[in-house]
Amino acid sequence: MNRAKESQLPSRPSAKPLYIVADAARYGHAKPNDVRRWLEGYTVKGQAYPPFLEPPTGRPRGKLALSLENLIEVAFVAGLKRKSIPLPTIRKAHRIAQDEFGEFPFARQPVFVGGREIFMRASEYVAHEAEHLTNLTKGGQRALEPVLHEYLEQITWEGGWPVEWYPRAGVSLNPGISFGQPSVRGIRTEILRSRFLASESVEFIAEDFGLTLQDVEEALRFELALEQAA
Repeated sequence: MNRAKESQLPSRPSAKPLYIVADAARYGHAKPNDVRRWLEGYTVKGQAYPPFLEPPTGRPRGKLALSLENLIEVAFVAGLKRKSIPLPTIRKAHRIAQDEFGEFPFARQPVFVGGREIFMRASEYVAHEAEHLTNLTKGGQRALEPVLHEYLEQITWEGGWPVEWYPRAGVSLNPGISFGQPSVRGIRTEILRSRFLASESVEFIAEDFGLTLQDVEEALRFELALEQAA
């Protein structure tokens, strides 16, 4: 990377590429192939579908890697799909939010504050453009609200940008701690899991790392949920 391009890279820690696609998919409870499609686009039967999520500028070792901002966008999109929000509506909502708030809009605090109105506009637009699709039903609107609220509460914000994401109580992803990997009080959850699988008791692990029993239990539950989602 030349110096001119390097100087253009955002200085936000949340913009630093840290997560390979496989890990981003695991943490965001999404399919790796879906993540690549959302970030790189895809073609089906000769029809090209452009990407709608933007990856970081930098590519460590030439490979696609995601930032915390990307990860939150991926997790949010996957969460919306699980609530049966149609992907065309999600795409349009992302475009509307990008026009209003700038890059990586699904990782920006204002979207989670006023997102319902954005998704209603997107739904109306998509329904008008494609007759086989309909506006968000009342059920769809009700499904959207808890998703918006969940991310608003799970993320620590600074200037509207994410600083830290808590996908589970006590478990955080922070670019400045443990290279952004899931951790509890700075201890990576995968390390706690490996110690537990080595037949060490929760009590022993907690004492060894200076954690509480709840810290270790939450880390293990988080790791178990990742396994079940894989």
